[in-house]
Amino acid sequence: MRVAPYTPDHADEMRAVCLATASERARTEETHGRFTRLMYCDPYLEHGTAFMLLDDDGVARGYTLCAEDFTTWQQAFEPYRVQIEALGLEYAARVADEYEAFALTAQEYPAHLHIDIQEEYTGGGSGRALMEAMIAHLREAGVSGVAFGVAPGNARAIGFYEHMGFERLPQYEQDAPVFGMRFC
Repeated sequence: MRVAPYTPDHADEMRAVCLATASERARTEETHGRFTRLMYCDPYLEHGTAFMLLDDDGVARGYTLCAEDFTTWQQAFEPYRVQIEALGLEYAARVADEYEAFALTAQEYPAHLHIDIQEEYTGGGSGRALMEAMIAHLREAGVSGVAFGVAPGNARAIGFYEHMGFERLPQYEQDAPVFGMRFC
């Protein structure tokens, strides 16, 4: 396994990772799968920064995706928001909630990220390698901080983020834990 910067020839593999690590509903319902890709994958592949976890055959099995600046991302995300809202009221509400969560941390932590690894490729330092690549990139780019939410019941992920040095940011929490890291 190795980490590499994203290249567009891996787009379908990255989308497959997104769905493979998403909810069962996203994997079985076409509309929910489309929402998941539009909300958590495609905007970052097309307008953000991404690193891939590649297997020995060069196939993407995990990623970390990042919007380095919320304001810039907000403008690029607009066409995706319109597509999501067209999926129905449930999805319009979800995108509004996600959008609000990103906006809450944006002043202190302008970047936000997502990390996903297919279960059979977790462990052995894969997540750490992905996060270290993204953190190094954000520091080098002069980004002041990054924040992200975590599913409340995901104790494994929460422990991982704490071990990586991310701080829990209770002032931003709504329904789920929020973690962040300042770089300057």
